[in-house]
Amino acid sequence: MLFQTKPIRWEGILIALTMLFTITAGSAQVTSKTDFNQPLDAALLREDFQAFRKVLTDNHPDMYRYRSRKSLNRLLDSCEAAIDAPMNLIEFGNLIRFAVSALECGHTSGSLPGEIMESYAASVPMFPLKVRFTGDRAFVLCSREENVPAGAEILSIDGKSMQQIHRKLMQYLPSDGKIQTKKNATLNNDAFLFLYNFIYGPRTSYRVTVATPEGQSRDVTLQPALFENTRCPAYKTGSDLRLLDLSYPGGSRALLTIRTFSKQQIMNARQDFPAFLETTFDALRQKQIRNLIIDLRGNGGGDDVYGALLYSYLTGEPFRYFSVLRSLSKPVMTAHDHPGLAVQQPTGLHFEGNVFVLTDGRTFSTAADFCAIARSNARAVFIGEETGGGYEGNNSGGTVRINLPHSGVQVAVPTIRYSNAVKPAQEPGRGIIPEYIIVPSISDILTKKDPQLQKALELTAGK
Repeated sequence: MLFQTKPIRWEGILIALTMLFTITAGSAQVTSKTDFNQPLDAALLREDFQAFRKVLTDNHPDMYRYRSRKSLNRLLDSCEAAIDAPMNLIEFGNLIRFAVSALECGHTSGSLPGEIMESYAASVPMFPLKVRFTGDRAFVLCSREENVPAGAEILSIDGKSMQQIHRKLMQYLPSDGKIQTKKNATLNNDAFLFLYNFIYGPRTSYRVTVATPEGQSRDVTLQPALFENTRCPAYKTGSDLRLLDLSYPGGSRALLTIRTFSKQQIMNARQDFPAFLETTFDALRQKQIRNLIIDLRGNGGGDDVYGALLYSYLTGEPFRYFSVLRSLSKPVMTAHDHPGLAVQQPTGLHFEGNVFVLTDGRTFSTAADFCAIARSNARAVFIGEETGGGYEGNNSGGTVRINLPHSGVQVAVPTIRYSNAVKPAQEPGRGIIPEYIIVPSISDILTKKDPQLQKALELTAGK
C-alpha cells in the first residue's frame, strides 16, 4: 500500500437531476408536494443567487480555470439580472444549473431538493420514451409504444430537431472544461426525461418524428407518462457485478475491471483494493500474461491514492502523480498535506507487458487522473470514448454543501484544485481522448455487444 489519503474524492456520474437529497428542516420555503409550481418572490431568489455566488467565491479553488474572469462574471451577472419577476422552483433551478454548467467544473453541482424531485417524478408526466444519445443523435432504448420500436432514431420532438434540443440541454449540465461525453452520460442516465420537462415544460402530448431501424420515417403522437412508466430493462452495468474483478479471455490476456476507486464502496462490497491489486499482479506474473486490459468504463472516481497505487503496478520507475494542489485557504500544499504530491515508487510486482484501457464519459475524477498519468507516460493504449474527467486535472477534494435559504436548492462546491503531473495538453480543457474512438451503437446496446472490449481483444490477439 502506498499511503493513506486525507481528502477523499468520489463523484460517480452526477445524476444531478434525479439524485435525491434531504432538506434541513426550516431551511427553505418549500413545504408541500406541489411547491415546484409555486412562484417565489424575486427579491428572495436574488438573495439565493447571491448566496450561490458567495459559496463559489468563498470556496471554489479556481472558478476561472476554463474561462476568463470577465466572461464568467458577466454571465453570472446576467443570470442574477434575469431574476426580475417571481419564478417557480423549476425555473430557478434551471438558472442555477445554467450557471453551474457555465463554470465548466464537473465536481460543482446545483440540484433541486430531494422531496421536490420525488414529488415531481410521481406527479408530473414526461416524455414517454427512454432515450439514449450517441453524440447529438437520439435513439429509443426501450418503448411501450407500438409505433416507436426500440432502436428507432428520434429525429424531432414538437418540431425541434434532436440536434437543437441536445445543444440546448447540454447548457444545463456540468462537466470539466469542454468535455461532452460526461454530459451525454448524464443524459443517458435518466436525466433527459427530467431536463427536457424542466426546460421545455410539460406537454399534454408530443409530436415526434422517428426513423425506424429499417429506415422508415414516420410521425407519431405520444402521450406523456409518469417517470415510473418509462423505465427500461437493465441495459446499464448490473449492480450485482463485482466492483473489482479479474478474468482471462485467453491468449496471454487478462481483463482487469475496476468499477470504482471509492474505498468506502469497495469495503461495503467486502473487497480490499490494495490486497486485490497485489493478488492480481502476482497472478499476472505467475501466468506470464503479456497483455492487460483495464476496464475503467463507468468508474466515477474515488480515493486519490488508489489511482496512484494502480499506476505503481504498471511502471518500473519512480513517478509523479500530482504536480500541484492548492485551495483558497492553503495556496501552497506539500506532500505533508497530500501524499499524492510526493514522488511515487513502483511496486515489486509491476507489470511489464502491454496495457490497454477502456474508457467512456463516466470515467471521471480519480479514474481520469489515472488515465492522464498513463497517457502522459505513454504507458497504455486507450479504447472507447473520451473520459468524463480532464487530462490536466480537476477541482475536487473536500466538498462544501449548502441549501440556498429560500428555495432549498442544494449546491455542492469543491475546495481543492488538482493539477496532474502530465505533459502539456494537446487540447486544453479536454479529457483523455482514446487512440481508438469507439462508441457503441444502439444496436450494440440492444444486442448486448461490446465493441470497445472486442477492439481490445482484436488488438491483443496473437501478441
